[in-house]
Amino acid sequence: MEQALREYRSNALAWLGRTEEAEAEARRAYGTEQRRHYPHGADAVAAAAKAAEAARDRTAEYLLAARLEQLREQAAARTETAAAAPWRDRLGEVAARPLDEDTAGMVRARAPS
Repeated sequence: MEQALREYRSNALAWLGRTEEAEAEARRAYGTEQRRHYPHGADAVAAAAKAAEAARDRTAEYLLAARLEQLREQAAARTETAAAAPWRDRLGEVAARPLDEDTAGMVRARAPS
């Protein structure tokens, strides 16, 4: 489970690192870092590339944290809504729903003849 979670997080961060927001941050960081050094030297290019990658990673982390928070809030809202109405109040609504064909077939098969 922990391995799956690490893989999911890694894949999510890789995907978020390719979003327009992350790419824009990387471009800004690259330009800023390159202007700090001589613009065409090898050191400037290496420093700019490193700054761009760090900015991309930070942005992906931020986007993931924001999305997870949004999902937590949505789950909490659903939980509050479900807890607000006791089961006995929802039972009539659930009983009134039509059965899907598979369930209806099982009920018919089990009905005494």
